[in-house]
Amino acid sequence: MWGCCCTEEGDIEAEVIKKDNVWNMAMNEDSSGPRIVEASNGKHQDHFPTAPKSAVLTHGKLLQDEDVFKAVLERAGGSGPLGLYLDLSDSMTLYICRVNPGVSLPAHIYNSGVTPDRQLRDGDYILEVNGAFGKARDLADNIKSGGKRLELLIRRPKLFTHVLSKDGQSLGLDLQFAKQGWVLSICKILDGAVKNSGVDIQPGDRIVKVNGKEGKSDELLAALTSSDAPEVTISRCREVTEALRKVSFLKVPHLMQQGEQTPA
Repeated sequence: MWGCCCTEEGDIEAEVIKKDNVWNMAMNEDSSGPRIVEASNGKHQDHFPTAPKSAVLTHGKLLQDEDVFKAVLERAGGSGPLGLYLDLSDSMTLYICRVNPGVSLPAHIYNSGVTPDRQLRDGDYILEVNGAFGKARDLADNIKSGGKRLELLIRRPKLFTHVLSKDGQSLGLDLQFAKQGWVLSICKILDGAVKNSGVDIQPGDRIVKVNGKEGKSDELLAALTSSDAPEVTISRCREVTEALRKVSFLKVPHLMQQGEQTPA
């Protein structure tokens, strides 16, 4: 099972962060903290649907997009960490939470050999690994078992900012996050301030800053709930947005399993 907690980079330099908390912000935000429900059947249920294959553009079209490029990482011995902290919470892509600056790691070696516009950055999305796409967990498996040469298809995020005035309402966001992650993933837009305001926030978006500040997921959540008009910085992956628009409903988890630490 994929891990949800980060450790010091000396122990685990590339790690997959699994979604393990879900919190419906239409609940009473003053009295209800994040809900963490342990799965009695020992199985994890995806909150998001798997992206339909038709929702992913062809290589030709993707590579004509200036925000999409290929990154080839070489890994000595065919295994070991890449130097990336990855988040799987949209179930379709791998979100790069952090790029480890360790000079001996494949991600750093790759970045040192390419121009800045083709370097891996915090906040990038991995759409494909060695040509495979569709499920985040499959992408993560491909990274672990992909051998010496890993070809990653990278999407730069679209970033924008909104001020969410609550006006006595709940925000109406169904959020999912890893306790030691750095983002809040938006699963659903429910009744509340966000829907009523008409701001451009979509399922699949990630909240990466609140009131101009980055932080761990629980810090972002605390800032979001304590402010009457929080300013949120949104990260969006176009392929995720398009995929979710093509499905008629979102699967809502009834049971979520807390993860354990696993290096990628």
